[in-house]
Amino acid sequence: MIRAMIITVASLLLISALITLPSIARVHAQGESVGLTEPMVVKTDKGSLYVEVRFWSEPEPNKDVKMQIRFLQPDQSRIQLHVDYAVAIEDANGNKVFEQPVTHSTPGIEELPVRFPAEGPYTITVKVSGILFIPIPEEQAVFSIRVVPEFPVPVTLIILASTIGIISMLSRYMKMK
Repeated sequence: MIRAMIITVASLLLISALITLPSIARVHAQGESVGLTEPMVVKTDKGSLYVEVRFWSEPEPNKDVKMQIRFLQPDQSRIQLHVDYAVAIEDANGNKVFEQPVTHSTPGIEELPVRFPAEGPYTITVKVSGILFIPIPEEQAVFSIRVVPEFPVPVTLIILASTIGIISMLSRYMKMK
């Protein structure tokens, strides 16, 4: 009976450690993830172009992060140059936490510093009002993201080390019986 309980506890600890291990896989350089996140690509509601949004690291509550916006031509193979655009980010209650008024992107790729004040869902709206210096009826691309705190790597390592220690002690205990 006790042996079964010990094996169950050890198994649960091992499973919880393995679930949290992916957070170790993030590559960090002085506290920031290296490289861009996976792109989110959405066609504008009127179809003139695609908008791609990525971050330089996983967004976390109350931490600055650079958001990259790329404007893609309808075939998605080339960057669309000279785009007039605006960006707004809203939390789940509709409160604006970031706003970039209409501005012109010459290269079709922009990076904006943003900060999400808390964990939870956010909506990013990119509005396009001109292409190649020609005004167009406003179009928009809407993205949904969820900001979550990063599980600290040291905590993951402590859980992993504890699990290994418990399993080691259990195996010794079982050999003694």
